[in-house]
Amino acid sequence: MKAMFLITWRQWLRGGARTWFVAFSALVCSAMLAAVQFGGLSLAASFQMESGFSQIVLAAAQLVAALLVVFLAVLLRGAFVMSLAQRTRMLGQLASVGATRRQLRQSVWLDALFLSAFAAPLGVACAAGGLAVTFRLLAPFLEELTVRGVREVHLIITPGAVALALACPVITLLLAARGAARRAARLTPIEAVRGAAETPPRSVRRHEPRSATALLASRSVRRAGGRFRTQVSVIVVCALLICMADGFCRGLLQGYESQFATYSYRVYLWAKNIDTAQLLTSLRQTAHNITGDDVWVTERTGWRVWESETRSAVLITLDDESFARWYGGALPEAQSGLACVYAPPEDGRAAFSAGESLNEGTEQAMAVTDVCTSPLPAGVLWQNTYMSMYPNGVLVTSQGAFDALRGTAVAGEDKREFEFFVDTEDSSRLTPALQQTLAELGASERYAGGQTNTGWQIEDLTPTSPTRVYQKAVRVLLNVFAGGFEILAALGCAAALLGSIGAETQLRRREFALLRSAGMARRDVASMLRRETLLRCAWGLGIGLPAGAAVWLCAARWLLGNYMFGHTLPALLVSVLLCAGAIGLGTLLVCLLAESGAVRTALSSDIRSDLLRE
Repeated sequence: MKAMFLITWRQWLRGGARTWFVAFSALVCSAMLAAVQFGGLSLAASFQMESGFSQIVLAAAQLVAALLVVFLAVLLRGAFVMSLAQRTRMLGQLASVGATRRQLRQSVWLDALFLSAFAAPLGVACAAGGLAVTFRLLAPFLEELTVRGVREVHLIITPGAVALALACPVITLLLAARGAARRAARLTPIEAVRGAAETPPRSVRRHEPRSATALLASRSVRRAGGRFRTQVSVIVVCALLICMADGFCRGLLQGYESQFATYSYRVYLWAKNIDTAQLLTSLRQTAHNITGDDVWVTERTGWRVWESETRSAVLITLDDESFARWYGGALPEAQSGLACVYAPPEDGRAAFSAGESLNEGTEQAMAVTDVCTSPLPAGVLWQNTYMSMYPNGVLVTSQGAFDALRGTAVAGEDKREFEFFVDTEDSSRLTPALQQTLAELGASERYAGGQTNTGWQIEDLTPTSPTRVYQKAVRVLLNVFAGGFEILAALGCAAALLGSIGAETQLRRREFALLRSAGMARRDVASMLRRETLLRCAWGLGIGLPAGAAVWLCAARWLLGNYMFGHTLPALLVSVLLCAGAIGLGTLLVCLLAESGAVRTALSSDIRSDLLRE
């Protein structure tokens, strides 16, 4: 074991550029896994106003970490395959002098452990330091939030998160080395000494390319066999990884944006056995005197129509003035039942038509007198509530007609819920005035459940309110973490791809020397390698981009939900196409950069030493 440890350590140190690329790729992967753990905890702890969204962030962070372990294991697998190809002759020599299969397998496991010992602690430190620097750069903005009463956003690192962040890269590297370790144990001395770089082509095509460079490129790709498939799989996994990262990030941002209400100021009221007409009139008068802005009141009546999934709606009220502004006139009269106007969804199919009678023979009988497609006042049905609860639209009646039918108070248990909206951009004077009016009318901020009681809750969503400032901060933080995560993913993929192509270039130095000794010009060598690069990119991107787009859309759909996903699908398709285009362009640039390095390697080394190279 000691001898195998020393031999593996020596080979690992002598790996040169391959070792550095693989080590950097493992370091980036470790930092990515740690950043997901620490960043998820920090963001979730900061969302004190969004407790539901906090749980979503934690769940998304754990899911992303689990998927990253799988994707990064496949990504780093190519590095171990190339490492095995470079050490094949050495392993064959060890087998010929008595090394057992277990010892050959241990050599690959030791390689993975060396990388783990280097990448895991350094990656955790880099992730913690990077997040700390990010929060420090955002400190001026975060201080403004603290002054406005929003909880301070800071980095949270727990012992459990550190242990998990250290364990994830170790598990990832061991999974990546598993296939190479099994292959090393199956090597026979004869196969190993012959070398993997000299394996014959898998098949011979009937129609070979006409030009010499195209013929050489085609035969090199076929002769590479498993190495070519490994490089293609690296490109495929890169596309999948970056698409998954971008899909989660964009879906998380879009999901958070969809939770924002469309109203700017709302007073939620619930009343029991009181004259609501006086209460609402006093509030309207106070708000109008303070701001001069539009004011309207709605009531969730509790009246519903539920005939089927495509025939369901709920009845809401608008105060008489707001109803007239929305409908364009007074409420039409109905022969029987409560008159109402149907408001269909903006992008859905109408479920009711004018002249229908609903809930006949019940206390909630209604008559649809007309259909109005004018948008309801902002906030009456804000986006998230409208889409999830009322997909078939709503039935609207005037507050005067509803009160005339039911009365403003009914003996016994009569509970009513109202929403009082004000179109205002400044609540500094409005909130104290409404609080004073509610106190004068005997209302309490909490519903006490007494014989006569009014409860209220003010939701201030004006641009200068703490809630809106907090939501702005959340958007900034999500964008920072999303962008940083995508940059880390791109760096890790680029390092893995460069390391894989660089290792293959080292394996082919003897082949390049033979071509140069046969009189092949620099231009022809460059053309041959460029064709190989284009073949590699065509296969990898042709498989990876469609699969990555599907992963992107699945991640966004999981975060947004089916209805919201369908509503925003055109915008999401544009985003996924932009992501796929960026991945394709970046992959092509990295491969061309590696190809230029391969050309320099092929033409700058000594022919005699490369021909004698083992």
